Amino acid sequence: MKTVDKALALLSYFGLRTPELGLSDLARLADVDKATTLRLLSSLKKNGFVEQDPRSKKYRLGSAVLRFARVREASFPMVSVMQPVLERLAAETGETVHGTLASTSCLITIGSASPPRMSRVYIDPSQEIPFHATASGIAYLAFAPPEVVDRILQSNQFASLTEHTPISSEDVRTRISATRERGYSVAIRTFESEVASIGVPIFDWSGHATGSIAIACIASRWGDDSEENLAPQAVSAAMSITRALGAEPSHSFLAATKPLVERSGAGR
Repeated sequence: MKTVDKALALLSYFGLRTPELGLSDLARLADVDKATTLRLLSSLKKNGFVEQDPRSKKYRLGSAVLRFARVREASFPMVSVMQPVLERLAAETGETVHGTLASTSCLITIGSASPPRMSRVYIDPSQEIPFHATASGIAYLAFAPPEVVDRILQSNQFASLTEHTPISSEDVRTRISATRERGYSVAIRTFESEVASIGVPIFDWSGHATGSIAIACIASRWGDDSEENLAPQAVSAAMSITRALGAEPSHSFLAATKPLVERSGAGR
C-alpha cells in the first residue's frame, strides 16, 4: 500500500463512536507499527487533516476536512439538494430515510432524516454502507457502471453480517438482476437483524448510478403491503434528486419503474 493510501486510511477510523483515537489505537486498527503510524499522523497533522489534544495526546479530525467538504458542496452541491427531499420522504412515510454516494469500496452517508416517532431506525452518518448487504448498495450496483459491478462481484469478499446477508457473488448477482427488473431493491434483515429497507438509485450526468436513497424500517413493522406502499414514494424521491442535480435516470431504470409510476403517479 502506498504511503498516501496508508495515511488516508487512518482517517476512516474516526467516527461518531470514535471521535478521538490514540496512537496505539490507530496502529492496531491499521495493523501498522507505531513508528510508521506516528509518521503518517505527523504528515496529516501538518496539513490540517488531524489535530491532537495537548492533554490526552489523542487525535481527532482536523479543520482541513471541513474546508474540503465545503469546497465540494459549494462546487457540486449534493447535501443541499438531497436533504429537503429526504426530510419530506421521512415525513410522508413515517420511517427513517438516508442518502448515500458511492466510493471505491462502500457507500458513504451524506444525508438522513428521521420521522417523529420513538421506534425508528438510527443512521450513523460515519458508518460505511457495504454494497452487498444493503438495499442502498444493491440499488447502486444494479445501475452502476459495468466495470464497477464486475470489480465488486469478482472480489467475492462479502462479510456475513446477519444470517440473511448474501455472501456469494451468485446471490448478490441475483439481487442485482431483480433490482434491475423492478428499479428498486428490497433488503430484509441483511445488514442489521432488525432492519428492512427499500433502496433506489440516484444518477449522475453519465446515466449511471452515483449513489442511492433508502427507506429503512424496523423489521417487525414490515408487512405484506410495505413494499407496495413505500416503493413508489422512494422512486419518486430518487427521481426528484436526480433531476435536481441536472441529470436524468437511465432508460433502463425508467423502463423498469414505468408501471410503478403509472400506477401510483410517482415521479410526476
